[in-house]
Amino acid sequence: MTTRRGAPQRALRRCFVLAVALCALYATLGGPVSAAAQHMTAQATPSTDLGDQVVSVTWQGFAPTQPDGTDGVVIMQCRADPRSVLNDCNTADTFPYSLTGNQQAGTTNADGTGSVFIDIMTTARLPSLACSQSTPCSLLVYETTANGFNANGLPPAKTRVIVPLSFARNSADCPPVQQYAFSVESEASASYALYQWAAALCTGPHAFAMDVTNTSSNQARADFLSHLVDIGVTSLPPQPSELTPTSPKFSVVPLDLTGIVVAYNITDPVTHKQITNLTLTPRLVARLLSDSDIESFFSDPELQKLNPGVHWPIEAADPGLRGEENADTWLVTNWVNSNPEARAFLDGKDPYHIAVNPSWLDVPYPTDVFAARNSNGVYFPRIGEEGVADRLFSDTKPADSVPTATLDAGEIGILDYPTALRFKLPMANLTNGVGQPIVPANPFSIAAGYNAMQTTAADFHVEPPVQTGANVYPLAKVDQAMVPQKLTDSPKDLRIRAFLDYAAGPGQSNLPAGYVPLPNALALQTLRYTGDLPAPTSPTTTTTAGDTFAGSLDNNVAPLLADGEDGATGTATSTGTAAGTATGPTTTSRAKTTTTTVHTTNVRANARFVALRLSDSGDHLVLPIVLGLGLLAMLAAGADGVRRHGRRLWRRARRHKPPPELGGQAAR
Repeated sequence: MTTRRGAPQRALRRCFVLAVALCALYATLGGPVSAAAQHMTAQATPSTDLGDQVVSVTWQGFAPTQPDGTDGVVIMQCRADPRSVLNDCNTADTFPYSLTGNQQAGTTNADGTGSVFIDIMTTARLPSLACSQSTPCSLLVYETTANGFNANGLPPAKTRVIVPLSFARNSADCPPVQQYAFSVESEASASYALYQWAAALCTGPHAFAMDVTNTSSNQARADFLSHLVDIGVTSLPPQPSELTPTSPKFSVVPLDLTGIVVAYNITDPVTHKQITNLTLTPRLVARLLSDSDIESFFSDPELQKLNPGVHWPIEAADPGLRGEENADTWLVTNWVNSNPEARAFLDGKDPYHIAVNPSWLDVPYPTDVFAARNSNGVYFPRIGEEGVADRLFSDTKPADSVPTATLDAGEIGILDYPTALRFKLPMANLTNGVGQPIVPANPFSIAAGYNAMQTTAADFHVEPPVQTGANVYPLAKVDQAMVPQKLTDSPKDLRIRAFLDYAAGPGQSNLPAGYVPLPNALALQTLRYTGDLPAPTSPTTTTTAGDTFAGSLDNNVAPLLADGEDGATGTATSTGTAAGTATGPTTTSRAKTTTTTVHTTNVRANARFVALRLSDSGDHLVLPIVLGLGLLAMLAAGADGVRRHGRRLWRRARRHKPPPELGGQAAR
């Protein structure tokens, strides 16, 4: 006897097919991507919207690695659908043996699982694969076998997994540049945001190309003041000696809020796991910076008190430091210099009786350059953030060309917050001393650090060297653009205006990891400059080469944080008096007591003004944004309609009388 399938069964089948399709869509567009080769699976986290960053690769169902190394695991970055390891994958030796190598090796546990980090590279760092939003790539994860395989092809299917990777927009997604609209030189910490903004603005009916150079605050200021670039992005104001009669008149506009961190890569020799809870003081950082008996650093009495129960490697490596003049070095040494215990150590009067390296005795801080004051050959500052981060990530001492065994030496260095997150490096908690509040680096403490900042007469924002608030991160900073004093209606200035509108508005809603979206007061400062807000009632809002303007921003600021970064929910409260002043231009102190409420949405009050300016400037970015929001709303409404329709079909199906073959049970 045949059973006639009625409308409810057909409807349920359609709903089931729809549910399967939606699940497949989610697996394609969101969450960790998993690919399977027979019994084996592997995942990359994250696997979508990627830039130049480290990702975690995990696998299951692999053969356990043998003592002789057989059945180890190799991970390579490849084109989206590789056919040949030699032709479609990055086979260069990994750093430090090659600057473009990023393959990783791992071992599989007895239960068939394993994990490893790999440094994913976009077109800028790995042109041979040209991974971008328009050119997806993949990871080849395979077992090594005694027989090997022909590299003109791929490892046998039963020993490999291919994991898809998709990328955020980058420079490779832009059309070939005919002419740059304007040039930007930037402190390294702002460069990742600038690259992302440049990629967003390079296409469309009124697109333009930005020439962005990753350099340092010092170089950016020097080249801007020498009329060599149109915008110079710096974390500190220029010193009086940098200003000359020929220096251009300029204004100051904030672009991002971030921080400086003490990053590290240290393995516990007992558990063989990475240490992630290191706490340091300015005195301990001073010991690292001064190369003072580094071999015994992990035995320091203060370090032991701050980090009880931690097992340390045999020694600490010499610190990873940037070698060029830059603002981060000045800010760190200003913080160190303002701590009594750190200053006593550098003056040879350490309370724990640790001798300072004679080459650093009575060293004058702050300074904007880490100089190798002795010739031991191992204190070796490197040029650029990545020069430091690559070595920390790969367990390579600053002066070495080969990695060091992780159980033998721990690596510690100074980086900006975005770079540390890109390389998945742990960051030290900071405290002024044993028994003092311990503050981690995260969006909440950096937002509280902003509230403790002082404002110079030129409207630069700098954090005082001494912080007493329990939740105030002492190394927060604002990257600020030195721009023409006033914008005209010239084609160049219209595009500078459109860029700044985007940076202070839509660009803040999807920042790379490591940035705290601009507090409203900073965003409004930028929009007042572009003309999207009326001028404040305070004194004039421009500067000359030698005459900066007065004024300060609102005392009580509620920074708007994006969801998903370091658990960005909750409230950070700081109470205390900001002590000390920054060396340099005159500063105006903020409120003595501040409360910062961190929101988990990024609805910007100035969106209307951004839209007006983008339209007026001829760079019509608003229409795509509005259309995109409308499409999202339509999809949400459609999904809700499908859900309601499915419930109605389900109720009808439950009321339908089942055929005799089901034994009278309710239809399911």
